[in-house]
Amino acid sequence: MANKLELVWIGKETPIQPEPRILLEDKAKSYGDIDSENMLIHGDNLLALKALEQEYAGRVKCIYIDPPYNINAANLHYEDDIPVSDWLNLMKARVETLHRLLSKDGIIFISINYENMFHLKLLLDDIFGSNNFCNIVTVKTATTASYRSINDCPVNISEHIIIYAKNKNYAQFIPQYVEVDYSEDYSNYIENFDKPQVQWKMRKIDDIIYKQEGVSDWKEYKARFGDFWKEIRYKAKSIFALHNKESVCSLNTLQKPARAVAEMIEKSKLGKNTFFVFERPLKDSIIIYNGRTLAFYSSKVRYIDDSYKPSDILTNIWTDISFLSLGLEGGVDFANSKKPEKLIERIIKLSTNPGDLVLDSFLGSGTTAAVAHKMGRRWIGIEMGDHAYTHCKVRLDKVIDGTDAGGITKTVGWQGGGGYRFYELAPTLIKTDKLGIAIINPEYNAEMLAAAVAKHEGFTYAPNEAVFWKQASFENSYLFTTTRHITAEYLSQISSELLEGEFLVIAAKSFDDGINKMYKNIRVKKIPPMLLGRCEYGKDNYNLNIISVPEIESDDE
Repeated sequence: MANKLELVWIGKETPIQPEPRILLEDKAKSYGDIDSENMLIHGDNLLALKALEQEYAGRVKCIYIDPPYNINAANLHYEDDIPVSDWLNLMKARVETLHRLLSKDGIIFISINYENMFHLKLLLDDIFGSNNFCNIVTVKTATTASYRSINDCPVNISEHIIIYAKNKNYAQFIPQYVEVDYSEDYSNYIENFDKPQVQWKMRKIDDIIYKQEGVSDWKEYKARFGDFWKEIRYKAKSIFALHNKESVCSLNTLQKPARAVAEMIEKSKLGKNTFFVFERPLKDSIIIYNGRTLAFYSSKVRYIDDSYKPSDILTNIWTDISFLSLGLEGGVDFANSKKPEKLIERIIKLSTNPGDLVLDSFLGSGTTAAVAHKMGRRWIGIEMGDHAYTHCKVRLDKVIDGTDAGGITKTVGWQGGGGYRFYELAPTLIKTDKLGIAIINPEYNAEMLAAAVAKHEGFTYAPNEAVFWKQASFENSYLFTTTRHITAEYLSQISSELLEGEFLVIAAKSFDDGINKMYKNIRVKKIPPMLLGRCEYGKDNYNLNIISVPEIESDDE
C-alpha cells in the first residue's frame, strides 16, 4: 500500500457523533411562497447538517462556507484562539457531513486565511481525496490605505478560497470572464470590414484618433493635450475599440502553426500589406497579414453585469471585487464580517445553473442565501446565533419583498418574489431523569417522536393516511412508532394487514414478552434503549465560535 500523506492531531480518531434531530418549521417566521423549497435554519450548524443528511445527501450542487478562521489574535476584550486540534476536530465533523450532502458533480468553496489554510487543505485531502482538489483562489480583501500598523511587512491584504469537487470526473466549472483594461495590442482597424477579406485595408487607431482631433501626429496631439496626452489618447482608443470591436484587431505571431498555415505565413511576408485567408472547415478562417495573424477585439468583449466590456477568462487571483463599504449591504449592519454579494455571485455562477441547490452552513448575515435567491437557485442557510432572526431573516424578507436594492440586485434584474421556510432544531430526543435513567424527552409529542425515530432508523417519515402503522418507509420496509404497550393480540391484527414481501419494525415503550418471535416479518424494539449509544444526546452546542471572554481580576482581591 502506498504511503499516505495526512495531517494528524489530538482527537482525530475520536469521532464526534451529533444527534440526527428533526427540524420543526416555525410557520410564523416562514416568509413568502409557502410552497418554497428554500430553508432558513436556526441552530447549531453541525446538528443542523446532521438533520439534513438523510434527505439531502447527494443533492447539493454548491456549498460555500466562511467558517471562523481561528487566527490566534488576542485583544483587550476577547481572545480569538482555540487549539488547532480542537478547531480541526470541529471542522472535520462538519466537512465530512458536507461531503455527504454534495451531489456527485458538486463543488465546495471554503474561505480561509493564510494561517490555517494549509491545515484545512490537508484535512480536505483526507475527506475529499487529494485527487479532487481543484484550486486555491486568492482574493484581495483590503488595501494598504486602511492598514493601521507599520510593523508587519509584507502587509497581508488577501484571503483564500479552497475549492474541492466531490468527484472531479463529474464536476464542471462554468467559464467566467472578468472586466479588464483595454489592451493597446488591439491598435489596428479594418476600415472596410464589410468587403471581402482579401480587399481589406488596415489603419492604425492612433492615426484615426489624431485625425478626429484635427492633428497630424503624436507631437501635435501632445501639444494640444499637454502632460496627460497619453492618458487621453488611451481613453479615446479604448472607446473607439469597444465601439468598433468587430473590426479592431491585433497582429500576433502564431506559435507552432500547421505546415500549410506556416507556408501561407511565409508567402504573406513577400506580399506586403496584403491579406491572406486560410480557410478551415467548421472553424473561423485564419487571416494573415505581413507574416502575422489577426485576432479581433470582439473575442475579448463580453456582456458583464450591465454592459459590454473588454474581458479575460477568470483566473485564481481575484482583485476586482471591492470589500469596501459592505457594512449595510443587504440592509443589515454586519460591519467587517460580510462577504460581498459579488463574490458569492461569482462562486455560484462558476459552479451552478438556475434551479440548482446551494448551501451555506455559516450563513452569518445571510449573503449566500440572498445571492442564491436573486440568481434563481434553491438554497439552504444555517445560522446558529440570533443573527438568524436579526440579520438573515430581515435581509431575506427584503429580498423577497423586492426592497433590497443593493448588492447584485440591479445586475441580475431582481425585483422580488419567492419565499423560504424557517426551521428550528428540535430539542434532544433522549434525556436523563432524576434517577439517571434515559427517557424520551417530554417535549416530544407523538408526531415528533415518530419522525425522530424514523430519522434515527433511516426511514423516510411520511404517514400513510389509510394504514396507521405505515408511518415511515424504506423500500418495502415500514416503521411504526407508538407509546402504547404492544400486546400479542395487537400485533396479530397488524400482521394480518401486512402484504407479502413487506417488513415492519415497531418502536414501542413496552411490549409483551416473547412477542418478537411471533412473526418473521415483524420486529419490535423498545424505546429509548434501541436508540442509545448511537450518538451524543443532550448536547446542543458544537460551537465553532472561537470568541471567549477572558477572566477579569476582581478589585476586591
